[in-house]
Formats: sequence, structure tokens, C-alpha cells
Amino acid sequence: MSRGAALWIGLGGVAADDGLSAHNWQLRLHWVMFGVALLSVPAYLFDTAHFHSAWRIVADALDALIFTAFLGELVWMLRLTKHRLRYLARNWLNLVIVAAAFASLLGAATEWIALVRMLRVALVGLVSVRVLAESRSMFRLHGPPALAGVACIVLVVGGGLLYWLEPSAHTYWDGLWLAFVTATTVGYGDVVPTTPAARIVAAFVVLTGLALIAVFTASIVAFFLGEDEKRLRVELHRDIRNLRANLAQLIDQEEILLRRDLLREVGALKQDIAALRTELASSDRARPSSDAPAATGSPSDALR
Repeated sequence: MSRGAALWIGLGGVAADDGLSAHNWQLRLHWVMFGVALLSVPAYLFDTAHFHSAWRIVADALDALIFTAFLGELVWMLRLTKHRLRYLARNWLNLVIVAAAFASLLGAATEWIALVRMLRVALVGLVSVRVLAESRSMFRLHGPPALAGVACIVLVVGGGLLYWLEPSAHTYWDGLWLAFVTATTVGYGDVVPTTPAARIVAAFVVLTGLALIAVFTASIVAFFLGEDEKRLRVELHRDIRNLRANLAQLIDQEEILLRRDLLREVGALKQDIAALRTELASSDRARPSSDAPAATGSPSDALR
């Protein structure tokens, strides 16, 4: 799930520039609150299905637990965050859940209670999608087996709930078949949910199935893209090795040519020096033995 979508549905979490303690506690409470949100499904089923009154007490206890958990998380995160108003704006859905659960505990009108419980079921779907979207391991090589395991768990649990809540599902295998055709959105029509509780479970199974199919498809695409990336990386490394080999060969050839030219120039320079020495020796031999001129006659002769 993208950051913009999470902000729109009120699941923005802690801002990036918030304190370190707020980020750490958000990570710690992430899975805890996800488990608490899942309790809204049995709470709704126990309260709406025609069970014994003891199940209504269980539903009320689950409502109280959900209210306490969301309220405690909200108060604790407001204590840790540096920007309380911004945190409330980014996580407005928590405020709605706390207010709705409190109204349910106080015994609000029947219409509002139904809306509150539907909102909690919607929260489960949203949080489930967010958890699946943020599970990066699902998009890696071992992602499809993990998704297959999650799908099996959803089918087994959904099949049991539908067998329990749906009168037309006479056996567990009928409930499992109903969960399968519901999750895959096939819907043959041989077994259909008829009670309100079974329809709520079917809606949750549909949302979970769509999310799993989307993530499974994305993981398959990521797998093939990863294979292409590996192949391109291998080819790039091979090209780099070839380029280095060619460059080393070129440097060796240039070095050989440079040495050859240098030796040739040094040899020519030696020849020039030898010729210069020979020329200097010849000029020295051609000079007279004494440079001083001989004195002839007397000075008186010179004055004449």
C-alpha cells in the first residue's frame, strides 16, 4: 500500500521525521494491533448469529478488549510522538474505531451498532491489505510458498466458519468448497451463504482472496523480473571483465610500442653524440700547436 493511500484511509502511522521512540513502538505494536483488529470478526459473528447468550457475553468481552487496545495504543503513541495533531490526522481511523467501540459498549442504537461492527470488519480488511503490501518478503524468491501457506490457512479457517454458520453447508467439505469458490470469486451457485454471519465471513474471505491473488501475481512478476535482472547483471559483469582484458591488452601493446620508440630515439641520440665527439676531435687536431704570434724585428723597425 502506498503512503498516499494509507493516509487517505487513516493508517498513515508515524511521520518520517518523528522521534525514534515513536517509530520503534509503531513497529512493536504493528502485529499486536493487527491481531486485535482480527478479533472484530468473531466479535461480530458471536453478536449477530443466533447463538446462546453466553456467546453474546464473549462478543461484549471482545468489544471491550478491542476498545481498550485501540485506546491504549492511541494514548501511548500520542505520548511518544512529537507532532500529536499530525499523528491524529494521519491516523484518523483509530479515532473512529475507538469512538465506535465505545458507542457499542454503551449500548447505542441498533443501527449504529451495525455500522460500528461493519467498520471494524472493514478495518480488518484494510489492515490485512496493508500488512500484505508491506511484507516485502512476499515479493522475493520464497514469497509464493509463504502466500500458498497463508491461502491454505484462510481456506481452512473460512471453511470451518462457513460450515458452522451456513445451514446449506451440510459438511465441512461443503464449507471448504464455499470458501474456495468465494475466495477465487468463481461462485458456481451450488452452495451460497444465506445467513448474515455467513455473508460477513464470505465478504472477508473475498477481500483476503483478492489481496492474496494480487500479491501472488506481483510476486510472480517480481520473480521473473529478478531473473532478468540477474541475467543482465551477469552479462554486465562479463562485459566489464572483457573490457578490462581488452584495456590491459591495449595498454601492454602501447607500452611495447612506447618502449620500442624510446629505444630507437635513445639509439639515435647516442649516434648523434658519437658523431659530435668525432667532429670535436677532428677540429682539435686541425688547430696550430701554439696560439701566440712570433715576434719579428725590433720596436724601432716597427716605428719606421
